Amino acid sequence: MTSVDTHTAARVVPRARSVTCDRTIGATLLRSGSCLINYGVLLLLIVAGVLGYGCQQSNVEESGKQSSSDRRTSSGMEEGKQDRGQASSTVQHEVSVPSEALSGQAFQTTVIERRPFRDEITATATIKPNEYRLVHLSPRIEGRVIEVKAVLGQHVKSGQVLAFLDSIELGQKKSDFLQAKTTHEVDQRNYVREEGLYKQQITSEKEFLDAKGRYEKSLAAYRAAHEALRLIGLSEGDIKRIDWSTKGQPLSYFPLVSSLNGTVIERTITLGELISPKDKAFTIADLSTVWIILDVYEQNLAAVREGDEVEISVDAFPAETFKGTIVYLSDVLNPATRTIDARVEIPNPQRRLRPGMFARAAVILPGQGSEVLVAPLDALQQVNDQTVAFVEKQPGTYEVRQVTVRRRSPPYAEIQSGLREGETVVTTGSFYLKSIILKEQIGGE
Repeated sequence: MTSVDTHTAARVVPRARSVTCDRTIGATLLRSGSCLINYGVLLLLIVAGVLGYGCQQSNVEESGKQSSSDRRTSSGMEEGKQDRGQASSTVQHEVSVPSEALSGQAFQTTVIERRPFRDEITATATIKPNEYRLVHLSPRIEGRVIEVKAVLGQHVKSGQVLAFLDSIELGQKKSDFLQAKTTHEVDQRNYVREEGLYKQQITSEKEFLDAKGRYEKSLAAYRAAHEALRLIGLSEGDIKRIDWSTKGQPLSYFPLVSSLNGTVIERTITLGELISPKDKAFTIADLSTVWIILDVYEQNLAAVREGDEVEISVDAFPAETFKGTIVYLSDVLNPATRTIDARVEIPNPQRRLRPGMFARAAVILPGQGSEVLVAPLDALQQVNDQTVAFVEKQPGTYEVRQVTVRRRSPPYAEIQSGLREGETVVTTGSFYLKSIILKEQIGGE
C-alpha cells in the first residue's frame, strides 16, 4: 500500500508542474501579445500624430500664404484708393504752356503788393420803384370801361388820357349842374332887373326881395352842383366845357388821366369792366430813380450810418457797379430775418435797373483801411474746390499755388496765405491755365 501511494504521488507531482508550466507559458504569451498590441496601438498613434502635425503645418503654411496674399491685395487696393484720392484732391504744382500755344493766348500778369483794403459790410438787396414817384390810378366815380388807350410799359405824361369810362352817376351830376347853371343865370338877370326897378321906385320892395331870394337860392344850387363835379375829379376847365351842345360824347363819358410822368408798370382793367374808386386801374412809376432796399443784419447795425457810400452789383450787368448813399435806415427790426431795411436811392436814367431784381450791396465804411496783401480777383481760380493762383516762374512756366482768401472786395481779394509780396501772378489767361489742369486730370483718369 505504501509503495503504491508513493509511486502514485511520484507520478502526480510532475503532471502538476507541467500544468503550471503550461499556464506560465500561456500567461507569457498573453503578455507578449498584449505588449505587441500595445506597441501596435502606440505605433498607430505615433503615425497618426505625425500625419496630423504635417497636415496642420501644411494648413498653417497655406493659411499664412493666403493671409499674406490677402494682406498684399488689400494693401494694394488701399494704396490704389489712396493714390486715386490723392490724385483727385491735389493739384499739380506746375503748368507748362508750349510756345506755340503761348503765342496764341493773351496773357497778362500783375505783381502782388500791399495796399489799403477798405472795410465794408456786404448785404443782399432788392430793387424797388421810388415810392415817392409812384401813383395808383383809380376813378373818382363808378363807371364802365369803354376804351383803354395805355398799355404796359408805355411811357406817359401827366394829363395824358389812359382810358375812357361811362358813368350814369356822372351823367346825372352833369345834368344837374347844367340845370342849376341855367336857373341861376335866369334868376340873376331877374334880380338885376328888379334891383334897378326898385331903385327907380317902379317896383315894390316885396317883388325886389322875392327876386333877390330866388337869385341867392339858385346861386347856392349852382355852387353845390359845381362842387359835386369837383369832388369826382373834374377840373375847373372840365367843368367850364360842360355843355348841352357837346357833340359825339354823352355827358356820362369821362377820361381817366395820368397824374405823373412815368411808365405804366401795372394795368388791371379790361374793356367793358365796371370799376369803382376802390379798384386800381393803372400803376404809374417814374423809373428815372429807383430804391435799393438792403437787408442789414442786426450785428452790423452799429457800423452802418445814413450817408454811407454803397456799391451795388447785379447779375444782369456783372462788369458794372452802381453807386449811391444810404438815405434812410428803418427804425423797426424784421423779427423773421433779424435784419434792418436800409434804403439807397440811385439814378436810373437808362432804365437798366428794374424793380424786382436782386442785387448785392457793399456798404463802404469810413476810413482808408489797413494795408494788406491783395491780389486781383481775376488771378484767382477754383480747382478741385481749392482757390489757386498761377505764379509765373518764366514765360510759359507757371507754378500752381494754393491760396487762402480772407476777404473779397472787388476788384481785389485780401490774401491770408499762399502768395508773397513781389511775386508775379497771371490775371488774364488764368482760366486757360485752369482748363489745362482739368484736361490733364480728366485724361489721367
